[in-house]
Amino acid sequence: MDIAKYIGLFLLKNHYCYIHGLGNMELVKRPATHDGKALQPPSYEVQVTPGGSIDDNLANFIATNEQISISKAANTLREYSIQARKDMASGQEVPIPNIGHFIEGGGRVKFVTDANFRYTPAGIPTIKNSKQLDEQNSRLQQKPSYPEPHKADSINWSMVILVVVLLIILGGGGYGIYYYMNSMKAAAAPAAVVPKDTVVQAPATVATPDSTQLKDTTAVASAPAVSATSGDTVKHTYKMIIGDYPELEKAEKRMRNLKINGNRADIMPKDSGGYYVFTNIKCFASDTAHVKDSLRILFGYKHVTISNK
Repeated sequence: MDIAKYIGLFLLKNHYCYIHGLGNMELVKRPATHDGKALQPPSYEVQVTPGGSIDDNLANFIATNEQISISKAANTLREYSIQARKDMASGQEVPIPNIGHFIEGGGRVKFVTDANFRYTPAGIPTIKNSKQLDEQNSRLQQKPSYPEPHKADSINWSMVILVVVLLIILGGGGYGIYYYMNSMKAAAAPAAVVPKDTVVQAPATVATPDSTQLKDTTAVASAPAVSATSGDTVKHTYKMIIGDYPELEKAEKRMRNLKINGNRADIMPKDSGGYYVFTNIKCFASDTAHVKDSLRILFGYKHVTISNK
């Protein structure tokens, strides 16, 4: 399965592509420039920023095209991300066909756009009014009612009106397409947003919890209560528990593996013995359920909860 190919296709289709472990790719338009001799047209390049929105859109796109399950596509994408980080750490480039390649610089993932990369946005379709065109053709075929000597001095008002009507139709069509694209983009935007200073990535180890993990999770409290009158307009920072280990050594090993992949993780002791591995997530109270579901998929831990400590 060529994951790099699907990353490029998804990026060109949606102008963005979030990859767990690598960051958020964006297709950015650069304005036209003058090189001293001629005016160069606008160009496009790809930028990568850390963090981004937690979503499964790319996994859904791969699953649809490959006719496989979303979970299988997400696992394959996670393996690609882990291997890409290893390759970049060893000084290799990770290519995205016909677009550019990933590199690592200063401990951060960067993207170098191919010098031959060219992107042309889809054109705006025109709308033809067949009734008006038929009427115009009918008028042109009729003989003029004014004397022949004055024909050269007359103005074809029908053609002027037709041009004005077509310009109005084109303007309305362009605005309709712009409104539709913005509406679709707003509807597809994920509810849970990870703050820029927090990078949530796939784990470098096996997604299932250790067999020696304790089953007692009664010490984990529910999310802090939010007043119904507040309108849920303030984001809170929650300690999301993504691991439960009976021994400190295993908890520390898990934390180190997460940090190697760029995740923020810490350890805290349990009241009943053992240790939790957790990560801080800033979001609205109404979005905690969605965030916990995403973390379960990313880290393979079925008992993701919110600590009250």
